[in-house]
Amino acid sequence: MNFHIETYGCTANFGNSEEAKATLIEYGHQPSSLEDADIVIVNTCAVTAKTERKIKRRLQELDGDRLIVAGCIPASMPETIGQIGCLKRIGLLNKRSAKEIGGILKVPPDRKADLSAKTAQMSPVCRDVCAVVNISEGCNGGCTYCIVKKARGKLVSRRMDEVIDTVEKMVRSGAAEVQLAAQDTAAYGNDIDTSLAELLDRITEIQGDFKVRIGMMNPDTALSIQKELIHSLKSPKIYRFLHMPVQSGSDEILKSMGRRYCASDFLEIVKDFRSVHPDITLATDVITGFPGETEEDAKETLELIALLQPDKVNVTRFSKRPGTAAAKLYDMPDRIKKERSREMTRLWMEIAARRNERYVGEVLPVLVTERGRDSTMKARAKNYQGIVVKGNPNLGSFIDVLVTASNPFFLSGQLLPY
Repeated sequence: MNFHIETYGCTANFGNSEEAKATLIEYGHQPSSLEDADIVIVNTCAVTAKTERKIKRRLQELDGDRLIVAGCIPASMPETIGQIGCLKRIGLLNKRSAKEIGGILKVPPDRKADLSAKTAQMSPVCRDVCAVVNISEGCNGGCTYCIVKKARGKLVSRRMDEVIDTVEKMVRSGAAEVQLAAQDTAAYGNDIDTSLAELLDRITEIQGDFKVRIGMMNPDTALSIQKELIHSLKSPKIYRFLHMPVQSGSDEILKSMGRRYCASDFLEIVKDFRSVHPDITLATDVITGFPGETEEDAKETLELIALLQPDKVNVTRFSKRPGTAAAKLYDMPDRIKKERSREMTRLWMEIAARRNERYVGEVLPVLVTERGRDSTMKARAKNYQGIVVKGNPNLGSFIDVLVTASNPFFLSGQLLPY
């Protein structure tokens, strides 16, 4: 049968979808367009109320007996989609749940046997030249606003040999960029007596031309392996990129959020990374309008971002998530959250615009990772800085680009003549 997967949310969700896709192919089913699909699997995200509403509207559009709803919404709050008609609701989308889906769908025994032989040696599925590898599931954090732990549970790290084997297969199948994903990548190995730094060192020993992007990590878990991580980033195979959510610049709000660090800790971590890797790209997250956040708290967050000078800030307005501790707290009016969100967005975009201007006129070695619009390609520099390239370089190729323009979001450049 033909199947189609739609994925929402974090990189880990995309990794789950790719694992499920490979498993369904092994079961004899074929990926297809939405129009040609016998079943449509929607891998959902429940991180914010806004995302939840968007996905529920989409599920209503797809309402019918070919729809399978998977991911964090059915895993953490199944009652919210109870009125949507579908073939089946499952929890997280992964190899195990994909096998469950495969058991529902019937494939003729003769065709299944034929396909089994063909797929026995298949490599994991990659999105173009970018592949996602989930290195763990769940986390050991205690954030009072987060519903993801309810869906994904406590930290369970994948065996290192299994991760290495997966990365090797993806590189052999054409992946030029491997994205390591988890709810907290720095927590990897805490439950199996190893660490993210040890995993990175093993990955960089794999033969081939490829780059590794490390996914989001929390400050408190990164702090325990900071020295080793800084050393790991010296490898030319690893992007000098740090995605570390700060969430607030107020220690009182961080405590209320259940975050296990203070603002000064965050500043010191970033300072230490930049002391060795001055060109490192810093991406962080901020929640505006958390319950109890005063004007002074909001000001402290703005001041922290001004000190940090990050390259990107993902700004989210607080929204109640069912069953979380923060949902019981007083939720301030939306107009205040929106105002603080706009102010934070203005600040980080000003910072990003200034930081990106410094690249104009430089020649950067980049990896071409995606097709862009209007005969352009997207590429990544050594520090994961995004560049839109005019021309038609090959996907997965390593090239030199002259940066000709910039904005807060990306650089623009052109190929150098041979």
